[in-house]
Amino acid sequence: MSPDPAEALFARLTELAPEGYNFGFHIRYSRPSVVKLTYREDWSKFYSNHNFILSDPSVIWGLTNTGAKRWSEIDLPDPLDVFGHAKNYGYNFGVSIGCGDSESKTLGSAARADREFNKHEIEKIRKTVEDLHDLLGMRGKLKQHQIDALQAKERGLTYDEICEKLDISRTALKNRFAGARRALGVETNDEALRVAIERGLLEATSYTGVIKGLAGSD
Repeated sequence: MSPDPAEALFARLTELAPEGYNFGFHIRYSRPSVVKLTYREDWSKFYSNHNFILSDPSVIWGLTNTGAKRWSEIDLPDPLDVFGHAKNYGYNFGVSIGCGDSESKTLGSAARADREFNKHEIEKIRKTVEDLHDLLGMRGKLKQHQIDALQAKERGLTYDEICEKLDISRTALKNRFAGARRALGVETNDEALRVAIERGLLEATSYTGVIKGLAGSD
């Protein structure tokens, strides 16, 4: 099996920011399609418990800008002293990244303890995040026949009922589901359905398709 290009890019990002980073990719309807977090667990829990994301200057900058900016250069209010608390956990220096448009934004930050990221490092981090944004965005696209199959599943139809509705064989239906799973980066049909609904690719008409699998195996 050939290596996953996304995993290779995440490995590169880890080499560039070994002390930690957190990025949300393709934020739509306030939810990212992919999140990658490598900050230490103690800081991540403290950050989450205090709801810092609502007023974090590094997040606000990435949400409203494209490119890269050192934390020390971000001139935004920090009412909860997020940067100060980050320093208490050893994250003294950081860089914020933002890319994509308002309908599908990718943003986040990387941090370190010892010094500022230099311009060369920042450019490499920015480029890697943009490459991941482009790659993961391509994975999130479904073809119309895959959408049709998932929409029928969402309505609670069985394999046989979907095949009859779409006038296709059972093998063809399984191939459509397999293609949708690959495109969305998930392992099961139910996960594909959930992710497609979250991304606004499907119309959610009932609970049936969300909580009930189709008759037959994936």
